[in-house]
Amino acid sequence: MTWHLVTMDFPPMDGGIASWAADTAAALTAAGEEVRVYTPRRVGSVGTTPLWGRSWQTWGHVWVAAQVLPRLKSGDRVVAATWPLAVSLIGRADVSAVFHGSDLTRTAAQPGLDAVKRGAVLLPVSRFLGGLLAAPHTVLPMPLAPAPRAIPGDALLAIARLGPLKGVDRAIRLAARCGRPLTVVGDGPARSALELLARDLGVRATFTGRLARAGIPWDGHHAAVLLSRTDSDGTGAEGFGLVLVEAAARGIPTVGSPVGGLPEAAMAVLADPDVDPLPEFGAGAREAAVEFVAARHGPERAVRVLRATSGYA
Repeated sequence: MTWHLVTMDFPPMDGGIASWAADTAAALTAAGEEVRVYTPRRVGSVGTTPLWGRSWQTWGHVWVAAQVLPRLKSGDRVVAATWPLAVSLIGRADVSAVFHGSDLTRTAAQPGLDAVKRGAVLLPVSRFLGGLLAAPHTVLPMPLAPAPRAIPGDALLAIARLGPLKGVDRAIRLAARCGRPLTVVGDGPARSALELLARDLGVRATFTGRLARAGIPWDGHHAAVLLSRTDSDGTGAEGFGLVLVEAAARGIPTVGSPVGGLPEAAMAVLADPDVDPLPEFGAGAREAAVEFVAARHGPERAVRVLRATSGYA
């Protein structure tokens, strides 16, 4: 049996889905499975099978079916990193579709989603996303491997795209309330406004810009925060919050907002992120952070779910 992992994002691209795809491929390989990873040719990922096509946002599922199906053998399994990639495979291959966030939280009635619900194994990465599916599913743990412990420090850490929904402005105000420095990893259209806000509030904020996963400065932080919000119509909620799990795996306590799947990813949740103080993290918090992740996630847990839901013998 070969696992055919299809993803739009894979290193050297960054972001949550790229990290998840790399970790999943590594976890399956370490468990003795044969894995083939497919990405669009534009990604430029080493060691993957390139997929050719145009207009990936609209026709990606067609290119996937045309190039992956001829490579399948009896008993093989396809894992689609996002459900749109699975649409043209339903009924023609054994497919698992993974749900991470915006591919579902912004969905009203998208063509193809009902077919995926009927014909694929559904693997949301949080209970929150599973509830949105309103169909039988299994929550997929993050395949995150143990990581080196970060060196403690005083600063807060926020890793996010700098847009209105990620709540980096809330992180700046939280840093001001608790008198701590702040490291902001990420870039986006709101960067200039956020830098100005930090200056106005007297926050010692370091904006690193967008960094590859391997370049994230984990050391020197007291806690990692992700204080996301939704759009005004309630859509666009954070599907999970992988960066918080990555931080906790390094012994950094984590704080989230009560939005979407963040309460499942964070050690502490601020009921009102605009006014609440930073939670107290005592001497044992760093060990508790590692245990928080180990009890819920890891390569072995993820592989076990993938095998169980695929009818693995």
